[in-house]
Amino acid sequence: MLLATVTALALVVGVGTAVAASGTPNLKQEAARIADRTAMETAVAKNLGTTVAKLRAAVKASALANIDSALAAKDITADEAATLNDAVADGSVPPLHLATGAAVAKRLGTTEAKLDAAWSDAAKAQAKARVAQAVKDGKLTQAQADTMTARIDAATITFGSGPGGHGGHGGPGFGPPPGGSTSGSSSGTGSIVPSSLKAA
Repeated sequence: MLLATVTALALVVGVGTAVAASGTPNLKQEAARIADRTAMETAVAKNLGTTVAKLRAAVKASALANIDSALAAKDITADEAATLNDAVADGSVPPLHLATGAAVAKRLGTTEAKLDAAWSDAAKAQAKARVAQAVKDGKLTQAQADTMTARIDAATITFGSGPGGHGGHGGPGFGPPPGGSTSGSSSGTGSIVPSSLKAA
């Protein structure tokens, strides 16, 4: 996974340059994405009885320890380890990409099962709130919302699911409701289901 991230980092730098050169970034969408992530972290921390600062610190420490372990096992080179460490330090790669649930849970003094449950509860609550808002905005019928809510309830979600997590841009997908679309939410993210639960 770490070796793949090294390659992905180079691609991200290239893609970012292309986007900057080709047009104006979607600031509204980026702001909404950041707000979603912050709300997610806040909810997870609350579910675990800790703080966002401690949660972030545990995730970052896990990521750095994972890099060190991979280097010691010779899964990555010293140069690759340095690239990853620098990327984590400057935010080029979110620490969540490289963290493991078991290590984060241990640093928080909890279990991986409790961490997964806290993450799942927060993600599902965020998704349901987005669906409910879509009904109010007239973007979904109640029947469509009921279908999506059932999919959310049935989804299996673990720590790090969704963009910014171990699955990259994937995550538990619920798909569009029958006869409807999930595009054009009021948040400006382009999806009713929040980014942490959006389908690949």
